[in-house]
Amino acid sequence: MEEKELIKSCLEGNKQSLTILVKSVQGLVFNLSLRFLWERADAEDATQEILIRVITNLSKFKGNSKFNTWVYRIAANYLISLKTTSLEKKLTSFDVFAADLQTFKGPVEYALPDKSLLEEELKTGCTLAMLQCLDRDLRMAFILGSILKIKSSVAAKITGVKPDNFRKRVELSRKLLGSFLNAHCGVYNTANACRCSKRINSALKCGQINREQLNFADKVESYNREMEELDGLAGIYNQHNFKSTEDMTQHLNALLENKSILKQA
Repeated sequence: MEEKELIKSCLEGNKQSLTILVKSVQGLVFNLSLRFLWERADAEDATQEILIRVITNLSKFKGNSKFNTWVYRIAANYLISLKTTSLEKKLTSFDVFAADLQTFKGPVEYALPDKSLLEEELKTGCTLAMLQCLDRDLRMAFILGSILKIKSSVAAKITGVKPDNFRKRVELSRKLLGSFLNAHCGVYNTANACRCSKRINSALKCGQINREQLNFADKVESYNREMEELDGLAGIYNQHNFKSTEDMTQHLNALLENKSILKQA
């Protein structure tokens, strides 16, 4: 079924079409939300709220852009307008993050069988946490432009700015992240002392990692183990494809039991 026909069917109250439509965009909304918010539970909550907004505003989609672009715009507007998260309150700058990396709350050696998994969890969590040090406009620009590789002309429409302004945001975000990684990250720059494997005990002790409930490592479909150099900066990020542990269609079908909600607006 073509996109226009699928949307028309959804607006007529067809639940099967609604399920297909939701599943077609759930992944992209979740991946954007998780990268933007870091916390998996927050990202899943945000994904559900964004999908509700997509569905309840479906009649407003006029086909002037790709459907995914329209969904991204709804998602970006929602995420940027959220209240300040607990992690944002903690990671107020790259200096704060750097100081945390130099604080060890446990032995540097970790030799249990799950070392590789926890190292992956820490590596992914750390690189995504760095994004929290960017202000929200720069963070969104970096995610859309450098990680998701969306063209600046399209990403500018998603974020509601001119293409030149969007490109400047991407350039600044890359500069800030690249500078931090080059100065502190041992994966990005082997001259640096910081290594994920040496921080596992500290991360476990202070709750950054919960081995019983991993945020990232066991839920990533693909991961780039070759850390590239500066198209390299995006290389650290752009091979994460995160899977939501929830099927949003079940929640949404319950919330949208009244088919008339699809015909609002």
